[in-house]
Amino acid sequence: MNILLPIQKWQIVQYSTLIIVTVFALILLAKGMSEDSFRLLIRFTARSSCILFLLAFIASAWQKLKPSQVSTWLLQNRRYFGLSMAISHGFHALAIAEVAVLTSENMVRDNFGANLGYVFILLMTITSFKRPAAILGRRNWKILHKLGIYYLWLSFTVAFAKRLGESWLFYTPWVAMLIFALILRLILLMKRAEKPIVT
Repeated sequence: MNILLPIQKWQIVQYSTLIIVTVFALILLAKGMSEDSFRLLIRFTARSSCILFLLAFIASAWQKLKPSQVSTWLLQNRRYFGLSMAISHGFHALAIAEVAVLTSENMVRDNFGANLGYVFILLMTITSFKRPAAILGRRNWKILHKLGIYYLWLSFTVAFAKRLGESWLFYTPWVAMLIFALILRLILLMKRAEKPIVT
């Protein structure tokens, strides 16, 4: 166990879920079951999901490019950050559903991109467990998770980039973090491509 980072595995899921549930409860207690409350929760869970996603997204590249205690911890717990992200986005979906109940707006019905993102999250979550992963097979598992993680990266990047006009100062750091995370992975891919083939 890493002395500096003692929280491991399912504890990460437990603590992240506790934080999200606490914020949900505090906002609803403070502002009531209103449209504004749930729109605020949509924004909060979008950001919590993005942070958890990024931690899983960069873990392998960071460890291989610049190994450290932190990168080792991230890589060891990548699966649990992914599961935490799925839970966070479940609360995101709940907040969206509540807005639909309180208003005539349906942010999911005609949004194919968002719906596909949820399909990937669901499939990647199910296949994060041993038995479903074994049924899917290693090759198919790799294809699913590779497609899914890059699609989610694209979804987060587009979602935040679209809001740059609303608040350039606030959303630029989010877009920058996502782009930096992709650059890390691309650098790793290029380094792998440069390795000589041993004959």
